[in-house]
Amino acid sequence: MAQAQRIPTVEQSLANIHALFGSQSHAGLVYDNLPEDFRRAICSAARLTKAHINMPLADMDEVSRAKLHRAINTLADALKPLANRSLKDFR
Repeated sequence: MAQAQRIPTVEQSLANIHALFGSQSHAGLVYDNLPEDFRRAICSAARLTKAHINMPLADMDEVSRAKLHRAINTLADALKPLANRSLKDFR
């Protein structure tokens, strides 16, 4: 009789995905795969250096990650009223 294959747990699968992409978290996976121009805008809003633009989130120190987190939340809140508006609303 063939041996049953062990199915990985959700946590194990997510850990494998993060390891595959060199990321430690879901947010890291998303951030690390943003287009460069988006990362540039976020890093600028967070007042980080040019070196941070291509740096994976996992390689940043706690202060830099906190600045990114604050900038992302600030931008998201500020842009919500403008999102999904038609072009004619921008006059």
